[in-house]
Amino acid sequence: MNQFSARMDTIKPSPVVVISNEVRKMRAAGEKVFSFSIGVPGFLPPEHVYKAAENAAKRDSDGGAYLSSRGVPELVEAFLHRLEEDGFSGYTEKEVCAQMGGKGALFNLLLALAGPGKEVIYPAPYWTSYDDLVTLSGATPKPIYCSADQNYKLTGAQLEAAITPNTQVFMFNNPSNPTGMVYTEEEVKEIAAVLKKYPHVWVISDDIYDKLIYDGQKFHHLLDAEPTLKDRLAIVQSVSKSYGMPCWRVGMVAAPEALINQLLTLVGQTLFHLPAVPQMAAAAAFGGDHSFLNVVKNDFVQNRNTTMDALNSLNNIQCCQPSGAFYAFPNISACLGKNDINNDVEFCQKLLQEQQVACIPGSAFGDPNAIRISYATDADTLRQGLQRLCDFVEKLS
Repeated sequence: MNQFSARMDTIKPSPVVVISNEVRKMRAAGEKVFSFSIGVPGFLPPEHVYKAAENAAKRDSDGGAYLSSRGVPELVEAFLHRLEEDGFSGYTEKEVCAQMGGKGALFNLLLALAGPGKEVIYPAPYWTSYDDLVTLSGATPKPIYCSADQNYKLTGAQLEAAITPNTQVFMFNNPSNPTGMVYTEEEVKEIAAVLKKYPHVWVISDDIYDKLIYDGQKFHHLLDAEPTLKDRLAIVQSVSKSYGMPCWRVGMVAAPEALINQLLTLVGQTLFHLPAVPQMAAAAAFGGDHSFLNVVKNDFVQNRNTTMDALNSLNNIQCCQPSGAFYAFPNISACLGKNDINNDVEFCQKLLQEQQVACIPGSAFGDPNAIRISYATDADTLRQGLQRLCDFVEKLS
């Protein structure tokens, strides 16, 4: 007898988590694995973040009492300061709140905004959890496929063609996970101009990689292009990527007060609040010195270049050059149909089995013609793993 909710039949385990668990098993068995799979930044936060966490643990705020669902005052203030620094002035305490990581923020936003009979649209390739988070909210996921020929980036015309009377939410991730693509100012303006014409559509702006942009490019936001969207736009931030703190699980949302109140209700009836120690660490991250990112970005650029040099050396692999985040998304379609490899999943399985290199199949992100490589690792591991990848691909030629 099936004892579980029918809801569970509509979603699947995260492919990223599945592969990461397999890597752990292999390493526990003594195998050396070159993991380019899960999106861990590969660096640690500055010392002042640990100091803030240590002080919070010693202090045990308010004698161990429950905290505000919105977040401790220090975190709220630090996030407002970060928003101000980023050019988003005018937000108040009532327009921000803490969430359980960026994923928790996205899920609660979708619970608050979407539902049965509604559609949620977003560019594909997309972050692997988008489909299932939308499905759990009761809404229908409607990804908009953007090919490698267009650098995996959404156009205004594509967005306009996808919007229907049932479209409730548009999710926009820039820079992109999994492709590493960064939208230009003109591209963002084009998308914002379309959104302005459809006031029934809410916007979730997934900005968690906004500090990880290279090659002289800059981060351009929909609110910069069209400030009137502020009344129906939610900014999602997190300490996971730009601060090297994925396991601390602190996300933040800035949005209209009415929407924030819905999030506070959801948090109050589920998590209640985040633990004090991660909140104080996140406050130190958001409000502290960001100069450490210069070193981090230099390392990522070197790793990106190493990755692209390896991929470009292969005749049957093509890859758009990423300028943000820490991913490459090479097209492997020319490798399929060879050596009993029929799809991207089998490609990644054989790569792991034969060369001990872990990548994520592109189908997890809405594009079965590609794989995702995270180059956020040390230079030696990256070079060795890429050489194994190249050896594997060359044998398929």
